[in-house]
Amino acid sequence: MIFLQKYLIYPIRDFIYPPVCITCNQLLRDHEMRICSKCWNSFTLVDRSQPTWIQLKMKFDMEGFVKDINSCYLFEKEGKFQEVIHLLKYQGMKTLGIMLGQELGKRIATDPSFCGADYLIPIPLHKLKQRERGYNQSEYICKGVLAASGIPVHDSIIHRKKYTQSQTQLNLQERIENVGDAFEVNQRFKSLVPGKSFILVDDVITTGSTINACAKELINLNAHNVFAASVALAQ
Repeated sequence: MIFLQKYLIYPIRDFIYPPVCITCNQLLRDHEMRICSKCWNSFTLVDRSQPTWIQLKMKFDMEGFVKDINSCYLFEKEGKFQEVIHLLKYQGMKTLGIMLGQELGKRIATDPSFCGADYLIPIPLHKLKQRERGYNQSEYICKGVLAASGIPVHDSIIHRKKYTQSQTQLNLQERIENVGDAFEVNQRFKSLVPGKSFILVDDVITTGSTINACAKELINLNAHNVFAASVALAQ
């Protein structure tokens, strides 16, 4: 069956429906998947010298719950990367989450602080929102991070107990209030938290309010360290 798929079924399918890049519609080369190399290379990379990174790190340092952050790209409105994130979150392209997670995982695997963490935790959706969407994009990002870093995923430690409105149109104070009491550690796993280090994983971090609300719950139960990781940071 594998032989038939590789040498007969897939070539016929690709001839009838040639694979194209989801952002520019150019034909993909044999080694490319979903996104062409040109588009991948057009995404703006971020590092610790980037102002958005510095500002977010300072904010986390002041609040005292998140030890450090790691990310890959800059989320720019109306850019190609925004289109990729929208396809992941709202159009069911879950494989994009895994691909982006692998890029994030490569960075985590080379960071001594992050690669020593005990668990990855995807930022949870409320059960109603997850039912509407059908999946949590952060869980697929975690699958990619796991593949690249070897850090196990635990998706049940934290759950979202309150249905919150989208953070997109809220200012900083409104974001903080919106998610301030939205999360809690699952009773069954409270004994797992003390002394452990966790990486909270999300698709895009903007103000960090959601990450901080989750980190606070873990630190209050004596977690050793909580880190934040995302595919992108928003300006």
